[in-house]
Amino acid sequence: MTSIIICFYNEAWSTLLRTVHSVLDRSPLHLVTEVILFDDFSDLPHTKQQLNDYMASYTKVKVVRASKRLGLIRARLTATRHATAPILTYLDSHCECTEARNSTTVVCPSIDFINGSTLWYDRSSYEYIGDFSWSLNFISILPPARESKRHNHTAEPLWSPTMAGGLFAIDRAFFEQIGTYDTGFDIWGGENLELSFKIWMCGGTLEVVPCSRVGHIFRGSRPYRFGGDVLRRNLQWLADVWLDEYSQIYFEYTSHKKINYGDVSSRKELRKKLGCKSFK
Repeated sequence: MTSIIICFYNEAWSTLLRTVHSVLDRSPLHLVTEVILFDDFSDLPHTKQQLNDYMASYTKVKVVRASKRLGLIRARLTATRHATAPILTYLDSHCECTEARNSTTVVCPSIDFINGSTLWYDRSSYEYIGDFSWSLNFISILPPARESKRHNHTAEPLWSPTMAGGLFAIDRAFFEQIGTYDTGFDIWGGENLELSFKIWMCGGTLEVVPCSRVGHIFRGSRPYRFGGDVLRRNLQWLADVWLDEYSQIYFEYTSHKKINYGDVSSRKELRKKLGCKSFK
């Protein structure tokens, strides 16, 4: 939750309203505790009762006034004392907020280890990203040097080729656009790589956020059973739809014989419709 603080002095009527309405219209209001309009002792007529009357119908907006001219720094400090949210957002009174959300970025936390027997939380000393083997198993690796060079701070998100699949956040519209989870998959296995490949190949970005941390209990064995061919079927389906000519590497690497994994034509059609890039 945030308090948005807008200090002004003799701001033009239309400009001030444009600033406030851009905040109200383009912010997730459930995250906005209040918008504090702090009048730094303006003397133009529209900044007085006219402003009070106009803002009275907007319950999120509070008009607060200085009893003397303070200047920007003291005005912001005074306005801050009226704010109630844990996060403070400061804006000038002559700006416009836009809709610039990157809905195609999928984010994952850094995953720490929780001991399944003792529940001891062990924070990892390193930041890992996701990768995969040619047997189409998820693996964790350290970021390559080129990824580290792309950043100025260790808290910046890291591009990750794949994700483990259990912990992530994604925009609903983008998730639906790229076909959500593949309903042709059975039970468990390969769905994390399918989604990872799809994100990167169909216009998205997958990132690990180092300052977001979630502990996870890694089970020694699965608490449920399913047929031995389920995972193989899912991975062969995945290879056929998304790996292009590299699917042959999977079969050579695993020595798996092809099984009847079903009709993948609808997923290939979706890939074509979305204009997804090649696996290469």
